[in-house]
Amino acid sequence: DGRCCGRFSRRAPGAVKSSPPSWSAAQTAMAPQISKRGLAATASIIALALVACAAIVHQGHFQQPGATVLEATYTTLAGGLQVSDVTVGTGEEVKSGDKIKVHYTGKLTDGTVFDSGDISFNFDQGQVIKGWDEGLKNMKVGGERNLIIPPALAYGHAGTPGGPIPPDATLHFNVRLLQV
Repeated sequence: DGRCCGRFSRRAPGAVKSSPPSWSAAQTAMAPQISKRGLAATASIIALALVACAAIVHQGHFQQPGATVLEATYTTLAGGLQVSDVTVGTGEEVKSGDKIKVHYTGKLTDGTVFDSGDISFNFDQGQVIKGWDEGLKNMKVGGERNLIIPPALAYGHAGTPGGPIPPDATLHFNVRLLQV
């Protein structure tokens, strides 16, 4: 029948399955029987699961054709702002006064997401926290950047009273520039 019991050997037609000498009849009846076809199916499922996991790991990383994906290295700017390009965009570069649209996710240092979504604003005009105006400079459409913003460039000692950001919070943002 093509089944095995630990070895991939075939029994001759009509042969009786034997058990290791120490196994009882009940243990033999409960022993798993895996066919070669079943083993191949299991291997295929595992391979598909690995491919799916790899896709999940990369999900959310927007990349335009021709964009360059970089290793996560941070550059510390004045005021302690840390910037890391995940993907360098290939589109138009943002300039002061431009109306831009970004997609972002904001997290606290412990990983708690406090906000996520799309927002449009006039760049470098004080309409967002200073860490964004500083951290998004020189970005191009299609780019994705991680920002670690110290309290002085975010919400400072006050945090957002009654809101999700505590006093003196360092904020972590992932920002994608969608359009200029």
